[in-house]
Amino acid sequence: MRLLDTGSFKIKEFTDDSIPRYAILSHTWDEKGEVTFQDMNGTDAKNKNGYDKIKRCCLTAKANGFQYVWIDTCCIDKTSSAELSEAINSMYRWYQGAEICYTYLADVQSKDEIQKSRWFTRGWTLQELIAPLKMIFFNEEWKELGEKADLQQDVSDYTGIPVGILSGKDDLETSSAAQRMSWAARRKTSRIEDQAYCLMGLFGVNMPLIYGERETAFIRLQEEIMRILDDHSLFAWKSTDNRSGLLATSPAAFKDSHDIVQFSLFDTSDNPLTVSSRGIHLDLRLIGTGHRGFGLAILHCKKKGRENKPIAIYVRDLLFTMQRFKRVHSKDFKQLDLRKFVPSQYPIRRICVEAGRATRTGKLNVEKWDNISPDQIYSDDALENLKNFKDPTALSRAAAEGNEGILWLLLTRSDVGADMKGKWSNRTSLSLAAENGHEAIVKLLLNRGAATEFKGENGQTPLSWAVENGHEATRCCS
Repeated sequence: MRLLDTGSFKIKEFTDDSIPRYAILSHTWDEKGEVTFQDMNGTDAKNKNGYDKIKRCCLTAKANGFQYVWIDTCCIDKTSSAELSEAINSMYRWYQGAEICYTYLADVQSKDEIQKSRWFTRGWTLQELIAPLKMIFFNEEWKELGEKADLQQDVSDYTGIPVGILSGKDDLETSSAAQRMSWAARRKTSRIEDQAYCLMGLFGVNMPLIYGERETAFIRLQEEIMRILDDHSLFAWKSTDNRSGLLATSPAAFKDSHDIVQFSLFDTSDNPLTVSSRGIHLDLRLIGTGHRGFGLAILHCKKKGRENKPIAIYVRDLLFTMQRFKRVHSKDFKQLDLRKFVPSQYPIRRICVEAGRATRTGKLNVEKWDNISPDQIYSDDALENLKNFKDPTALSRAAAEGNEGILWLLLTRSDVGADMKGKWSNRTSLSLAAENGHEAIVKLLLNRGAATEFKGENGQTPLSWAVENGHEATRCCS
């Protein structure tokens, strides 16, 4: 770690086990030019616009008894990509380790104007606000405006960050992933990738910097978060941009997620979240809501203060197998009323929600399923009737008629088995589907464990029905 000597203005390097007491500066960069590491080691530093800021910071720190100060503009050699990556991965820890943070608000004159400062709109200053235990705000003339400890309620009102987090009384882990993301939702960075890199410290993750990857950096950040946090609130975002499947492409998607907390009223699985080339694998309950494979995936989170109303996101079964899904209608999610829901009827399933990557062009490729129309979703009354389903006739009829959507919807329930027989026939759904050549139905029933050797009254099996009726494709399936 490099530190600037407040007396000699010389930069010195320290190993991890020899770092002295130091102050640290938080500020917004001056577009007219900042003093770099190379400038401080040359003869040009005093001619740069940012030199006065460095000088005033050093004088303030020295007056407070600090021999050293860390300033990002000149203590990092940004010509070295390896050093820049190490510094960004270490920055939260460096702000946390400082004995005091001087926050310079170059566009503010009085305490009443603090909330209007550009400093509160930048991505990098979020961690600089949270990490230091002690912080003093200064105006454009380096006159003290007050300490964070005295202004924390006002700062909380400006930023949405709880007072307990600002004061250091509460650990960051007490806030859900969605809440932490929401603090950055309205902040900006000069480079798209920095929307992710500036948040690494808030989640305690490290990852390599790849400038040029654009929104993929934020996707990588969320994948790293999943490795250490089993927190479904990471998926509780709203945006018309669902190019990355279950993950958001920007912190802006979490702008309304400030009150989302972890929650689970019923038993959950111990299986962790995992990522593969196909998508994100997770355990949750699924409610079928539409005849075309549409459903609600119930997340283990809710809005704070909304008791017994977990958040559910809209998904569509891509292959009608109840295994691979795509998030749809991502511009909204539903708060599920548990008074109309019986958890035992919808078992926990291990599903995969399709992965995606933001395209280099940045254009949205909106599919016809991304926005759900009313005719694709059953009404609450219709679903209520299905919920009270006792007679398995509907399953058998759907199988015989090849109604894939209805059959899928019924099989999302735990009390509807793949081998149920209807009153009007002693035949299983599998045999009816095989007889009529409904290949997709046969695959779906087999996937749900339908018995292939079940014999009807005449001794025929699903395979023999398929053969008798000349359905070769169905015969291969069964």
